Amino acid sequence: MKTLQLRLPQELREEADSVLGAMGLDMPTAVRLYLTKIVQTRSIPFSLDAGHFEVIPVGDATQKRMDAVAAAWSQKKRLK
Repeated sequence: MKTLQLRLPQELREEADSVLGAMGLDMPTAVRLYLTKIVQTRSIPFSLDAGHFEVIPVGDATQKRMDAVAAAWSQKKRLK
């Protein structure tokens, strides 16, 4: 087993403890559930929205490097 330490604003911790307590969970259990779901789905288990964002154009060389990284990542996922 490994230890994970997080720094959280006190108010966030207290509010989260309150909500989790109402569900019968403690913080360590909730974090384990969250991380387990990430591993199972290979994604964040909720929608993320960056709102308005600007598309940054990239050159051909940069696009080729990014495509190579994506291909390597896909290959790694298939090997698991």
